[in-house]
Amino acid sequence: MSINLKGKEHHIFWNGLANFCITPKKTEAVLMYFETPKKALCASAGEWSEFFLLTERFGFTEGEKARIAKVCNMNFEKEYESLQEKEIFFVTQEDEEYPEQLRNRFEAPRFFYYKGRLPVNEKTIAIVGARNCSFYGSKMAETIARELAEQGIGVVSGLAYGADKAAHEGALKGKGRTYGVLGCGIDICYPKSHRMLYNHILMNGGGIISEYPPGVQPLPCFFPQRNRIIAGMSDGILVTEARKKSGSLITVAFGLEYGKTIYAVPGRVGDVLSEGCNYLLKEGAKPVTCGEDILEDLLLLSERKNKRKKKELCLTKEEKQVCGCLGLHPKHLEEVLEETGLSYDKAVTVLEHLSCLGVVKRQGQAYYSLAEKNG
Repeated sequence: MSINLKGKEHHIFWNGLANFCITPKKTEAVLMYFETPKKALCASAGEWSEFFLLTERFGFTEGEKARIAKVCNMNFEKEYESLQEKEIFFVTQEDEEYPEQLRNRFEAPRFFYYKGRLPVNEKTIAIVGARNCSFYGSKMAETIARELAEQGIGVVSGLAYGADKAAHEGALKGKGRTYGVLGCGIDICYPKSHRMLYNHILMNGGGIISEYPPGVQPLPCFFPQRNRIIAGMSDGILVTEARKKSGSLITVAFGLEYGKTIYAVPGRVGDVLSEGCNYLLKEGAKPVTCGEDILEDLLLLSERKNKRKKKELCLTKEEKQVCGCLGLHPKHLEEVLEETGLSYDKAVTVLEHLSCLGVVKRQGQAYYSLAEKNG
């Protein structure tokens, strides 16, 4: 069981807070008011009444209020220890094993549960698409996932019908790891018909992840929330087939916010299930017809890497500082400022010069990474 340096008590009370099953914004409101999970869980009924009155704009439902009252009366230590019996791990943002890609993202979960393992120190691609996908969409998801898995890329998806299922199965066929992010309790397989897939993911070195505690049933509002984890935990997002208004594009929206590279499989013009992908392509997503199109970006095709000519550049001290803090994973300008100690004006000037040299690539409005040819 994952234990933070602050001790077992740290996890006991965070797990108690997790059992509130409220949105990230509501969780932040609780922490802002009570300061710590322990203080929130040990607060009196009167203190909670005052809190609900002051946070009326957050819209805590009567059901949420009742659940919070119930959780505050539970045996927190017993609840936490029951996780071990179910082989469920609990991790918070303060823990070392919390995925770095997700840690500092907007509305990243303060905690989550997992079975199996987490994607740590490995490249991952999220593959998402329509639940009622066509044979073409399913085949593309499976084939590309298999090709990526064969090259050591982890595949992240939502364990749903259609494209998600095909992506997980493709990764397993490629003898690779795949990770399913749930919109329900960690111990609940949804849909139920995917229980065998759920088990195969764990048996083959992958993981099941959820920010919801055991026993929590799936609700429509949970799925958009879980999409931010899928986006944040990956190096890029591939949409294989989707309507223009769909959950897949919600995942893409989070990905753009996080500075991720977006990929899309081209579809037939006029095909409803291809509207989303064709729209993304018009907006600048990279077209993908096979796994190699993504592997190129991840610099995993060793033959091509060896053929690249490494151009020697004379960089200034500040330019070397900036290059030293950047990698292939995009970083926000604020992170560059914090890590280099440069002023805003100086950092922007250096980044613009490095971009002109082709050393740095700008991704999004304020995200930067090392250019591929310098990998």
